Amino acid sequence: MKVDSFVPSENLKPYVQKYLIITAEEGIENRILPNPNLVLSFQLKGNLKSEESNSLYDLPKVGLAGFRKCVRTIIYPKNSSALLVLFSEVGAFTFFKEPISEFYGKTVSLKDLFSESMINRIEEQLFVCKSNNERISLIENFLYQIKKDRIIDPIITKTLLKIKETNGKIKIGDIRQGLPISIDSLEKKFKASIGTTLKHYSNLLRIRSVISSHSQKTNLTDLAYDAGYFDQPHFNKEFKLFTGSTPKEYFKNPQNW
Repeated sequence: MKVDSFVPSENLKPYVQKYLIITAEEGIENRILPNPNLVLSFQLKGNLKSEESNSLYDLPKVGLAGFRKCVRTIIYPKNSSALLVLFSEVGAFTFFKEPISEFYGKTVSLKDLFSESMINRIEEQLFVCKSNNERISLIENFLYQIKKDRIIDPIITKTLLKIKETNGKIKIGDIRQGLPISIDSLEKKFKASIGTTLKHYSNLLRIRSVISSHSQKTNLTDLAYDAGYFDQPHFNKEFKLFTGSTPKEYFKNPQNW
């Protein structure tokens, strides 16, 4: 599988983390761990499928994937390819009028969110593009076209920063400290703007931190305590929920995010 990464234009950098074009000359099953980015996908060649919770289904040709709680598998057939837009945490809020929480656990077709004629036109234009740079330019024009005049609440930006600074090792009550908002209102606003709960987002960053800091010399018990878990069983349970494997099993053959 070949993965080409592209940097967004300057004006889109606050909303888009990066673009990926994935090409599979041979059929491959790509195991995807939960991540803090909503992903916009455009199938360029082939019919991609997803396997999740023992269910197999066709992915929409142009779709938006929301937050996930557990691992899933994307199945690329032989000679297939896809273009992915990885939004920043606050990015999706800028492009979709719906509360971002509506996409939790789902992959929805963009034909359900925008006019079918618009999406058909994008698919047709992608088909005739001669290069990846042309495809990225086309998708950026599309993003400018659907961009809404919405500004993320500064309280949400500050909340994200607090969680990131601690790699998710922060109590929910401590997140609210210093912010002019009740915890219930913060939860509601965060979920609608980012797409998941404060707890889930924090746990996700915590597991990501565990994976990125692991080495062959790391003791798993020490890793669990360093990440803020009070006991090994709790750590194992949460780790398996996110990755589908126990820490010991996972680190024998780690997957990229």
